[in-house]
Amino acid sequence: MRIRHAVAATALSLGLLSGISGIAHAAPEKPEGTIGQEEVAAAGYGGSISRTEVISRAKNWWDRKVPYSQTAYAWDVNHGKQYRTDCSGFVSMTWKLTSSRTTSTLDGVATKIAWANLKPGDMILRNGHVKLFEKWANTAHTSVWIYEEGSTATDMDHETTTIATLKSGGYAPWKYNKITG
Repeated sequence: MRIRHAVAATALSLGLLSGISGIAHAAPEKPEGTIGQEEVAAAGYGGSISRTEVISRAKNWWDRKVPYSQTAYAWDVNHGKQYRTDCSGFVSMTWKLTSSRTTSTLDGVATKIAWANLKPGDMILRNGHVKLFEKWANTAHTSVWIYEEGSTATDMDHETTTIATLKSGGYAPWKYNKITG
């Protein structure tokens, strides 16, 4: 009697399992430290961002010494997205854009401003290169601290430069359209 019940229970179990095996598969696991597409959208990529968060994101790449490359990609601070590790990819990452823009397309999400109006998280852009403004380096507002993915020779830079040098290099200040604060 026990054997018949065991055989019947096994047959029933196998029959039920075979009927749902096509939908019983688990979703593939995400690599550790990454977030899914739903979470990326919820994380605010392409939305508004505070100046504090922009600088925090820039500092993260500086602390990690992310090397410059026009073809390589690196994760942002929360492993939500990867961005190209050149100057414009770096600014795209700090602004939490949905993709890595180029120096010729960053102005599409920003507005030109006066030098005197620079605030943390604004970009300093010229044809072919971009830097991220961190803060004024002096009270006269003639020198600034910047972050940038400089070049393959310098990789991540965090340094001071003068407004006169930037102006003579063809740079202009821009504010991300969705920055707050």
